[in-house]
Amino acid sequence: MARFSVLEELHAKTEEHAIRVKIVRKWNTMIRQRPAACVMILGDEKGSTMEATLPRDVVLPKGIDLEEADWFEIYNFKLIRVIELVRPTRSKYSIKFTQATSFRKIQPIVDSNFLELANFTAVLKGHSHPMYCIDLCGAMVAVVELQQLQELGAGEIYSYQNTRMEFTLVNTELRNLRCVAYGKEAVTLSEYYRNSRAPVDVCVLRLGESIGEKVSN
Repeated sequence: MARFSVLEELHAKTEEHAIRVKIVRKWNTMIRQRPAACVMILGDEKGSTMEATLPRDVVLPKGIDLEEADWFEIYNFKLIRVIELVRPTRSKYSIKFTQATSFRKIQPIVDSNFLELANFTAVLKGHSHPMYCIDLCGAMVAVVELQQLQELGAGEIYSYQNTRMEFTLVNTELRNLRCVAYGKEAVTLSEYYRNSRAPVDVCVLRLGESIGEKVSN
């Protein structure tokens, strides 16, 4: 029977790995407007998180769909040391799934959304480490119309680099943080805001990159 590790116990020198995790968030990385890989944030029962990548050439087993909010037992994957300058988690490792990786969907172990909301004042004062992504929550104000910085190609709805929307988040202490969303997130936010009839629109920004006094997705 496999011994399951929490994420903090994983080490590159270990030959076999087995974990029980929730898919907290997932998105596609793009190269020339085509999906290159599916990237995920995994969370465990202790509240730790780690980035994982499903390369485009790895085919999932029949009947397995890796959806956000679902929990899985995962076996046989590679553990890679993180070298990127901007990181979605504080783990020194990331996971790479291979064709040998196996998945089994399980019942949730803990009820957690794995949000770690950053303090607005700390971000404004530059105390937020630029290497690590942050989560924010606030009311949306000063929303600018969706911008296309360059013309879209044939059949394109948005561009990850050139489609953007600027807005400001306000917290309960009336602290303001300027934000900018790119690509699909910009389109989704713009459509929601234009169609909303709510007196206050609250936005949860996950895995934002802190750049001075501005936060970007």
